[in-house]
Amino acid sequence: MVYLRMADDMTHENNGTKFMLGFIVRRCAREIGHPPTAEEFAAWANGREENGQRYSLFGRPISPSAARIILRHPGRLVTARLESIMKRAR
Repeated sequence: MVYLRMADDMTHENNGTKFMLGFIVRRCAREIGHPPTAEEFAAWANGREENGQRYSLFGRPISPSAARIILRHPGRLVTARLESIMKRAR
């Protein structure tokens, strides 16, 4: 599992791989078949599933208002970190 967090919210930015939000939004659009609305993007990001376990792509659920901000800033970097790293950091 991979969690995504805003790069400037990280205390140790070197611990993850950085992606632009536009990459994540394009992945969502590809999976749902059209550019997502804020509500669709929030539902998609919050409803991820892997090996029968559900998780939120950004490490916690996002609201449609947060999704609107994400959709307006596709060039912003987020940092992806493996779940095992996230658990050790808590």
